[in-house]
Amino acid sequence: KTGITHMSENYKVLFVGPYPPPYAGPEISMKYLLESPLTKRFDVSFLNTNFRKSNAKKGNIDIFLVGAFFSFVARLMWMLATRRPSLVYSFVTATRLGWLGRDIWCIAISRLFGRKVVLHMRGGHFKINYDASGRLAKEIIRGACSFVSCGIVQAKGLRNQFEGLIPEERIVVIHNAVDCDQYAMHNPADYDRNMVLFMGHLSPSKGYCDLLKVIPDVVRACPDVVFHFAGTKIKKETNVKQNQLTGEQIFFEDPEVCFERYIKGRCEKNYVYHGIADENAKLELLRKCNFFVLPSYSEGFSMAVLEALSMGKPIVTTPVGALGEVIRHEVNGLLCRPGDLVALKNNILIMLNNAALREQISIENKEYVRQNFTIEVISQKLGDCFASLLIGEGK
Repeated sequence: KTGITHMSENYKVLFVGPYPPPYAGPEISMKYLLESPLTKRFDVSFLNTNFRKSNAKKGNIDIFLVGAFFSFVARLMWMLATRRPSLVYSFVTATRLGWLGRDIWCIAISRLFGRKVVLHMRGGHFKINYDASGRLAKEIIRGACSFVSCGIVQAKGLRNQFEGLIPEERIVVIHNAVDCDQYAMHNPADYDRNMVLFMGHLSPSKGYCDLLKVIPDVVRACPDVVFHFAGTKIKKETNVKQNQLTGEQIFFEDPEVCFERYIKGRCEKNYVYHGIADENAKLELLRKCNFFVLPSYSEGFSMAVLEALSMGKPIVTTPVGALGEVIRHEVNGLLCRPGDLVALKNNILIMLNNAALREQISIENKEYVRQNFTIEVISQKLGDCFASLLIGEGK
């Protein structure tokens, strides 16, 4: 899927970003936006940046990456010349490789064609990666950002991602959106109270190894609990390497070694791996689980958490990225700091044993999402951002 166009009499906007497959947060978010009321408000064209079909292969430096770069540049120039958009709206990565290999070129080429540029940061660890970059890389990124009309982040606490790169007054907070009709719990009583769900990359940075370590203690207290895992197993971390809250290096362990040490032969009946879940499988897992757990070390705004919230599921997570603002302790779920295994275990046990708390959180979450994170609400905010720039209020 390399091009999607919706005609209208309004301003032309070129969307640049990934589209499924694979299914991860940025891909899903882009799909929502391309199917949102934005396409009636603006004349939208789309340039798909995805060339990987697996989340596990993202970030790999190989011949395919080189080919993808030249293909991207050629397609971008073609669409700028033929579609003639007034504004380019681009999802940007949180990695140096992504910025130097694509994002700065998108900015430079778009400005060369005289287009305004809006960047949407899709991660929460860009600032750490930028600060760790060499002087030349910093100068290149800072120079590119000087031509940007607006930078969008996913939470107030993520405004610092563009600190020193984009002026404060040109940074806008817009949350992720979720399809509340699709992610709806039609029968709130139809769930398995012993089922705990983790969905996302099975990697140390997502807290997968931490969760494996606490499972034996949780099982001793609640022998019938079963932890269900869905997502891509990531053995080598190529992206997130620091604790977002402290900046400290994450201690990376081989997830398979952790499984051998903490689960195999001890708690195998309490562990189920579903592999990469398609849309229907994901919906079924979310509907059946008691609550959702994601003890991550770094996030922008987890789509998996937002989808679980939409279905009224309580959340056990960490206050990283947008989650520190969206998840209020004992209101939408329970929070603990990344790497705090004792607090993680205790929060899981509290959620398993306190039905009243779960019911209270479930009611809160469904209403909370429908007021703040629907596709209509978020697309309206994004459209207002575009409009303010296109009618001359922005750079």
